[in-house]
Amino acid sequence: MVKDTHSADGKNDFTEKIEVAGQNLLSTVKNLMSDASVRRIVIRNAEGRQLISIPLVVGIAGGALGIFMAPVLSAVAVIGGAVAKLKVEIVRTGEPRN
Repeated sequence: MVKDTHSADGKNDFTEKIEVAGQNLLSTVKNLMSDASVRRIVIRNAEGRQLISIPLVVGIAGGALGIFMAPVLSAVAVIGGAVAKLKVEIVRTGEPRN
């Protein structure tokens, strides 16, 4: 599912929704964090309740990203271990991929 919006900087944002098994959550989030087009990651339980929202800042160097995001990744790992099935919303900047 893709929903288009416009951000304050005039660029198009769109939202993707995927379902992820709990044991795959951490690797999925790490992969998304390395994608420059991703602006926010929202993790929801199977009922749609928001568990965590991770804003991603453009321009943080790789080493600094690891230091600042370590507590967030720990929380993501705990959530993935506790919940069997999760929904992940990915807010990206740019044009939707087909």
